[in-house]
Amino acid sequence: MVTGACGGLGSAVTTLLAARGITVFAADLEATVRARREWPPNVVPLAMDVTNASSVTAAFAEVAADAKAGPALDGLACCAGVFTGGPLAEASAEALLRAFDVNVMGAHRLVAEAFPRLARRGGTVVLISSESARFAMPFNGPYTVSKYALEAYADCLRRELLLTPVRVAIVQPGSFRSGLATAARNAVGAPEEGSPFIRQVNMVRRMLVKEWNHGMAPERVAGVVVRALLANRPRARYRVGNNRLRMLLRFLPVRAADAAIRMVMR
Repeated sequence: MVTGACGGLGSAVTTLLAARGITVFAADLEATVRARREWPPNVVPLAMDVTNASSVTAAFAEVAADAKAGPALDGLACCAGVFTGGPLAEASAEALLRAFDVNVMGAHRLVAEAFPRLARRGGTVVLISSESARFAMPFNGPYTVSKYALEAYADCLRRELLLTPVRVAIVQPGSFRSGLATAARNAVGAPEEGSPFIRQVNMVRRMLVKEWNHGMAPERVAGVVVRALLANRPRARYRVGNNRLRMLLRFLPVRAADAAIRMVMR
């Protein structure tokens, strides 16, 4: 099963799996699934809202009723995600809750439903994190906080399942071209008049546009997701296309890293 299957990454993962002759349950929001007219013959589209427990349960009921599925599930790729940015000090509770509901709780709802099926044949869960969870950058707060939480969720889940046949891996991609990246440019909205962060937020928005223009193709990240799904012993983490400067910053002492960010923000 692949969630966010109509998005850039989810669609690429679905296509790569289907090209191998694997039956794929491609889940996304109902309107998005209906809008896509063509699917490979071994792809079963599913309407699912990962923020709605009843919707997730209903989608898995469809999987159970499908003759192609059988009693087991070999893999779950949680590619559904949202980006919410802006100053944390001015962020609404709704913005933070939305990021957590999709990026963390959405993954949990899927894992809870899928676990009995995954356990029957030793399936793999692949969760999509971000390079943002390696080094927290300013004004991506709600998104970054949710991805840090997802990393902790993945670590706990992986260690809890060590004595079961279910495997857990997390993928940490850098910037790649997708609907999420496009939304990211719009999600860092202009602060209200009088905010002390107007200049800095505009700078971050320009950086996001630049990252989008130079981002990886989603197929590169999808290849890593598929490799993790099909590995007999997947790694705990796969990193792909991470920004080198951010990688270096995480090795600096905290005060030095903060000073570097302060200098850029000025």
